[in-house]
Amino acid sequence: MYHIAIVVKNLTSGGAEKQSVLLAKALSTDYDVHYVIFNGEKVHQKYMNMLKEDARIHVKAFVGGHLARYKAFVNYLRENHIKAIFSYLTAANAYACLAGRQVGVKVYTGLRNAELPALKCWADRFLTNRMACLAIANCFSGKVNFVSKGFHEDKVVVIPNCFENIKPYEEKPIKKVVRIITVGRFVAQKDYETAIHAVAALRQSESEVQFDIVGYGELEAQVREWVKTYGVEDCTQIYINPSNIPELLDDADIYLSTSLFEGTSNSIMEGMNADLPIVATRVGDNDKLVTEGKNGYLCEVKDWQTLAERLRMLVQDAALRNVMGYQSKKMLQDNYSMERFRESYIDLLSK
Repeated sequence: MYHIAIVVKNLTSGGAEKQSVLLAKALSTDYDVHYVIFNGEKVHQKYMNMLKEDARIHVKAFVGGHLARYKAFVNYLRENHIKAIFSYLTAANAYACLAGRQVGVKVYTGLRNAELPALKCWADRFLTNRMACLAIANCFSGKVNFVSKGFHEDKVVVIPNCFENIKPYEEKPIKKVVRIITVGRFVAQKDYETAIHAVAALRQSESEVQFDIVGYGELEAQVREWVKTYGVEDCTQIYINPSNIPELLDDADIYLSTSLFEGTSNSIMEGMNADLPIVATRVGDNDKLVTEGKNGYLCEVKDWQTLAERLRMLVQDAALRNVMGYQSKKMLQDNYSMERFRESYIDLLSK
């Protein structure tokens, strides 16, 4: 059987790490899959549990000094006859390219967002153009951006993120209080101020609204301050890294995303899986997830007025919410299933 390795620097909680785990699960029926964690001291138990659900996946986590871990990684590739490596994020891309060249293994690096900080962009451009077999972008907007910054176009392919365990569609009951939910890390990229401002504007005419903010991160105190500043404390609930996110999504009626940039948004896909209409900013590949007027609405970055108006349309029309929620589920099933994801990678490896 063809032996492949999937490599991450850390197995912490993040979209790239989750997609790496899903790739391991998707390919385990066709290949001998080795999931390699370069820094075994940083492991998120939720993702480790996901890996353990498939006994066919070999999980290897390295510990110790940096050089010792690298040497052990190279030896592991040799001993297990690895033929191809899929790496995720800049540091892992670098380790994989160096080790792959040393051992003679094909390396497919990962570009996991539509944009990168300048230093990481420079490093990944060098790795893509000079060392990797190919770089895999998770969004079409990312490929366009990276090619404009000097990545060789023929060295970048796009395989969008996938979604595991897509549920059957369920129509939402009509409720007196309409719940709007947003899920994501509390970082500048997610632009929570605009989301809160939009909900505050909505509340001027719609009083029966609940706003659930779900996440964690460095800007938690700032998010709480914005909730106070915009006067929506009475209708806003903040959940810090809860264990019941799927249940919170199922109880919601509308999904809101106000990101400044994205790749293929895992959080929007989670909203789609919960049969929700989506109101989002026109960034990254959001226009691939949301078709205007079909399963939601797209607005410009920081345009809280239009976001509020689109939310108002959905708050006032339960039938429209259900029609759009159904379309969200159908689009998720048609375009982002594990099977489609698996076939894309098998096709890549067969070339």
